[in-house]
Amino acid sequence: MPTKAVAQVVAQGAEPPAKLQRVEVQAEGAAQALNARRASVGALQVLSREELLRQGDTRLSDALRRVPGVSVHEQGPRGVEIRMSGLGGGYTQILLNGEPVPPGFSLESLSPELIERIEVSRSASVEQSSQAIAGSINIVTRRSSKASVGQAQRDLKLGLSSQLQRPSATLDLNLGDRDGALSWGLGLGLAHEQQRWPMKLDQQALDSQGQVQQAYRTEKLEYDRSQRMTLSPRATWLLSPQQTISTDHLLRVSRSRGGAVDDRQSLVGEKPEQAHNDLDINIRGLQLRSRLNWTLNEADGAKSELKLGYTRLQRDSDAQFEGYDFSGRWIRDAHVDSLAIDQGWSMSGRHRRGLGEAHSLSTGFDLEENRRSEDRLQREQPLPGGLPVENLDEVYDARIRRLAFFVQDEIDLSQAWQTTLGLRWEGLHTVSSGNVFDSVAKRSGVFSPVMQLLWRLPDSKDQLRLGLARSYKAPTPRELTPRRFVANNNSPTTPDLQGNPDLLPELAWGMDASWTHPLSKSSLLSASAYLKRIEQVIVSELIFQNKHWVERRSNQGAAWVEGLELEARLSLPELLKAGTPALELRGNWAMHRSRVLAVPGTDNRLAQQIPMSLNLGFDHRLAAPPLEALSGSFSWGGNLSLSRGATQRLAEGRWASLSSTRVLDVYALWKQDKQSAWRLSFSNLLHPDRVSTRRVLAEGLDHRLEERLQSGVNARLLWERSL
Repeated sequence: MPTKAVAQVVAQGAEPPAKLQRVEVQAEGAAQALNARRASVGALQVLSREELLRQGDTRLSDALRRVPGVSVHEQGPRGVEIRMSGLGGGYTQILLNGEPVPPGFSLESLSPELIERIEVSRSASVEQSSQAIAGSINIVTRRSSKASVGQAQRDLKLGLSSQLQRPSATLDLNLGDRDGALSWGLGLGLAHEQQRWPMKLDQQALDSQGQVQQAYRTEKLEYDRSQRMTLSPRATWLLSPQQTISTDHLLRVSRSRGGAVDDRQSLVGEKPEQAHNDLDINIRGLQLRSRLNWTLNEADGAKSELKLGYTRLQRDSDAQFEGYDFSGRWIRDAHVDSLAIDQGWSMSGRHRRGLGEAHSLSTGFDLEENRRSEDRLQREQPLPGGLPVENLDEVYDARIRRLAFFVQDEIDLSQAWQTTLGLRWEGLHTVSSGNVFDSVAKRSGVFSPVMQLLWRLPDSKDQLRLGLARSYKAPTPRELTPRRFVANNNSPTTPDLQGNPDLLPELAWGMDASWTHPLSKSSLLSASAYLKRIEQVIVSELIFQNKHWVERRSNQGAAWVEGLELEARLSLPELLKAGTPALELRGNWAMHRSRVLAVPGTDNRLAQQIPMSLNLGFDHRLAAPPLEALSGSFSWGGNLSLSRGATQRLAEGRWASLSSTRVLDVYALWKQDKQSAWRLSFSNLLHPDRVSTRRVLAEGLDHRLEERLQSGVNARLLWERSL
């Protein structure tokens, strides 16, 4: 059964039905999320809105860190990477309301206030894109208002936060109402945010005897100060008891000013060209996403759905770069203007019809086109004794067209057995063009059979699941476009980056299995395992051309990926006798392994995969206020996330590694009454430095780079009011 069963299958507080039924309800709370999980034929995790907002997170990635099977890799000013199976590099598919997010879309642009729930699926579904080798994370946004007629919804949240002595402020307003057949909602978000990323970079070059031939240290500070406004209107019209039209939109306008300051200190050997760099950049951003949905529920139980969508992401920037040598002389003056636009449209259709009391058939299609166009104008001023001038005027364009068809058969074999059998064909057509390279066009198509099986054990509430699926990962427009992204200090460990228009999609066969043992309405134990084989793996290669080190991507052979995950959720009041503290416990542990067959030696893991992760958390509701003078209810809790770092062998003579991470979050919630609440939270209390290294054997030397990123505690105070 597809992941949308979260909102379709489970009735309030009910056990999953034995037969295939579609009951239109809204899942609320942790217990309802677990009910939806038990009802799904495929392996599914659900983070409800209640859990999502419990700790007052202002970033979606902070909430995802606590989801079993999901890990979050912080990349400083480059944002965050969401991972499943411990894999980076885009192996995890991110969906927004069941549709792949467009290129250039950032999860951090979505406030948790806009989210209804998050669905995490390890197994593929033919009803969604099969670009999900590691799995899929589906972010379901809030739709029309739930308010009854005459009971309007008015929610206001004000927040203050501070990280590394930089204050930020947020305001979120959510309105909603119903008038007969029309229900509507409007979200407004305002934010002022300041961020700093202090870091240290140590570069060395050692000879064959281990003697340092060249070494220097860079003290670097990247910073950003931004303001943004987000509008999210939504509406639903009930045209008849059978027909519904709904629409939702997201408009986000932002302005930011940031930059970077680099100071280098030469320790041994030849000095680098630049001792000091200043970068000042102004960015104007626009994000627009619009969707229109039509749904028809026929008298015989059949259901038809049609969706239309448009997305536009625009980034207009101007940057000033200045460089100085070790004598303080001004040697570089560069100005870069760039405009990057990602836009696309989509159309999809679904039809589901019952073929009997315990049998149904679903068919559908997806059409989508995404285009990325970018203009970049670089002008440098010649300076006395300065670096050679490089003036550029570059235009890039990349298009990806996607067409897919699917059919899925859902069958109740018996009271204990359910299965879904599906087949999806997905075709891609990519075109890359520009004024500095020849146009390149590629076509590819992938058949993705999917089988999911659920067995409810006799005389038990235990469940066993098995999934078999074929999936793939397509190259991004940036990976396909042969534009060269120039590094300020080119070296084997800091090369230029260049796309490769000859890249082919990676193809994978995967099997996953899981066991779930319910203990109570909100408690369970589970274990799961997976095994995948990936063909045409995309890995990086390092080449030296035109006196520059360049890193590019290429297809090289196959890889194996495997893992094991354990999870426990325990509600003590449900499991123990009356009078037990209102304490909820949760924990999950995961182990991951991978091997890239084309890379020799040990540590040939895929996409900097983390080998192990652990999450431990609790939520405690106090029986009485901590102070007699206070009224209302109080709760508090925390979460500890651990992930073990590892070294990855990229190729013969090349390595990269990430340090282990420890993230501790705590929160306290005071509900004054039914209308008002205060939340105080502290995230990243341990604030360890995040260390990454690169090592390259080249030109008879051992080149090493260590980057140490300083992190800080984030303190947040939120006030919430239902008006």
